[in-house]
Amino acid sequence: MQHILIFLFAITSIASFGQRSLQSINLNLHLGSASHIGELASSDANAILQEARNSFGGEFSFYTGPKWGIGLELDYGKLYADNANHNKNDYTGVLVRSSFFNSGIRVTYNILPFGKYWKRNAATPYIFGMGGVLFSQSKYMTDIIYPTTCIFDPGTNISGTYGGGIGLKIRHNEHWTTNAEIYNYQVPGDRLEGFHIDDDSSPDILLGLRFGINYSIYTW
Repeated sequence: MQHILIFLFAITSIASFGQRSLQSINLNLHLGSASHIGELASSDANAILQEARNSFGGEFSFYTGPKWGIGLELDYGKLYADNANHNKNDYTGVLVRSSFFNSGIRVTYNILPFGKYWKRNAATPYIFGMGGVLFSQSKYMTDIIYPTTCIFDPGTNISGTYGGGIGLKIRHNEHWTTNAEIYNYQVPGDRLEGFHIDDDSSPDILLGLRFGINYSIYTW
């Protein structure tokens, strides 16, 4: 009986160790661009590219295995829009200049198994979702006449945020990877630009491209 118990304990320990060795803690730092769509800023692709501004941030995630990860995402960036690029008659001469801080829970799914023991897959596409809270603040022009329908949002504004994106990560060695991703976040409250229209319930949209470097710590 004693030999059987020792055998079962050894098998359980090996299985437990094998499961833990597939888990990892991931630290990511990223730089990229940020643009938006709102009351003034339209979805014109040329304007979005021309008005993109810098953003940076980080991510701390725990991966339960080679595919699923959950963690915290933090981002800070600037937003800009010039009505000359959008040609909305109500906003003649208006510029948008906002800054934002975004934080939220992020869930990532690797399309291919990826990690220490999946060396056949040197790269994998992935998808992710994010939900959290966004703080924004805007600078106003004082020498421009705004539309009479505008409601201003002075000071720091707090909004919910949710959305996701797609990306590609590439392994360089056992611990280091790089990644590139496109994101699109909905911002209910419509206050990214510092003003909104009372009868417009559509959210602002925060979008961009970012590149990151990632270090993985395996939890065996």
